Amino acid sequence: MLAAFVCAGLITPQAASADSPSSTGGGTLSAQEVGAAKAANDDRNDKSNDDRNDKSNDDRNDKSNDDRNDKSKDGWGGRNATPAEIKAKDAYMAAHKPKVSTSATSRMLANTHQGQWYDNYCGPATLVMALGMRGIWNHDQGTFARWVGITPNNGGTGVDAMNKQLNDESGGFTYIRENLPYTPTSADVTLFKNRLRSDTDLGASLVGNSMEVYNGTHLVGHPNKTNTIYHWVPFQGYDGDWAAYLDSATTVWSSVPARSGMPNSTLVTIMGGRGYNW
Repeated sequence: MLAAFVCAGLITPQAASADSPSSTGGGTLSAQEVGAAKAANDDRNDKSNDDRNDKSNDDRNDKSNDDRNDKSKDGWGGRNATPAEIKAKDAYMAAHKPKVSTSATSRMLANTHQGQWYDNYCGPATLVMALGMRGIWNHDQGTFARWVGITPNNGGTGVDAMNKQLNDESGGFTYIRENLPYTPTSADVTLFKNRLRSDTDLGASLVGNSMEVYNGTHLVGHPNKTNTIYHWVPFQGYDGDWAAYLDSATTVWSSVPARSGMPNSTLVTIMGGRGYNW
């Protein structure tokens, strides 16, 4: 993660809390989870409190403070999937499509939550959780940290490094990268929804790369910091137009739940300027 993800003190290893969702994660998002997400983060319709409409306070328009324009920032600049890679991915998905087609509107993979060991270990933690959803538990956060080239509280997991580790360890499932524009379109939302569904149906976790700007939309429980927060999360599944994700930042901020759900449109907005691996 993250030059901008800095917290005081050392974060030590922590297992999922005792009151985390069950190992299956349930078939739907609970009313409590939906309500908490909305209460914590959904003020998009309150125009009096919507900084997206206050251009004087909109970091998207402040090019001097816009990490999107700093190509040296970790996570930015990772290459997008080539047409050949997208074609190969589509062929893989078609070849491995579940034989029995269902009309399920909700599906969740296993809840494999882990708190990140250190402030900058959201990438390694995400790798462990995402691969765990496929039943793969070959490596811990420390091993992945070495492989992506970071040390405790120093450096962040880059886009290409994440994609490489996912492909190296996924047991044959093909991951490719989708870079998102800073202001995603409705077409981007639809594409994300379809890809999340297809990945989940094949037992694989789509991995997201969020970019949380000051006074912008944030993941549930994340603080509104003046510096940009970059954060990796693995998606657990879908529930209609909502998606569930696991958040390793429970060991960084006590306000962060282990598992959250948000509308696809909100999540794609949060990943705008970064993207996801599917």
